[in-house]
Amino acid sequence: MFRSRQKRVNAANAAILQTSRLFSPLWGDAELTESGDVRFSDLPGTLQGLTAIQTWQRQLLGGTMSVNLCLEREIQLTGSCSLRFRSGRFGCKGNCQIGQHLIDRLHADTILMATLRDLDLGGLTITLTGGKVTVMLTPYGGGLAFLGMPPLQYPVAFPRDQIKTTARALERIERIISSYSAGINVTH
Repeated sequence: MFRSRQKRVNAANAAILQTSRLFSPLWGDAELTESGDVRFSDLPGTLQGLTAIQTWQRQLLGGTMSVNLCLEREIQLTGSCSLRFRSGRFGCKGNCQIGQHLIDRLHADTILMATLRDLDLGGLTITLTGGKVTVMLTPYGGGLAFLGMPPLQYPVAFPRDQIKTTARALERIERIISSYSAGINVTH
């Protein structure tokens, strides 16, 4: 059993690295860490600290490993809430006053909203908690699917036409969050 688990981890590491390397023309070389995360060598200033991380979802006879583009920032706001992008709009769970103001800014950026609607997203969550914001963008594709019986695993291709759009979306989200935290309105 250990050998098949190790093969699955190796396949997941290969899948996340392969997907991350697609972003190399924009973000520099992709390097896999011992923990299975990927760091980029030449990120633009707005995306400093961006990593690609793995999340696993197990199901009865198998599961998936998804690639998540994770960006964390310290902000000048306190409180907590979680924003999710679904059906073309953001919704808020938690402290709705903080979240609603940020949602208003996100929705006011028509370029961002159009960009997000063009993406094939597995998920997009923005979590504000205790002076820190975490953006977790999960594109559809780029991960690994596996079955336990019969033992089978295969990488899920990341659509190449989504690379620049994904990068633009992350940069716009980061700018809106940073300006919101600083009290500046950026919605052009």
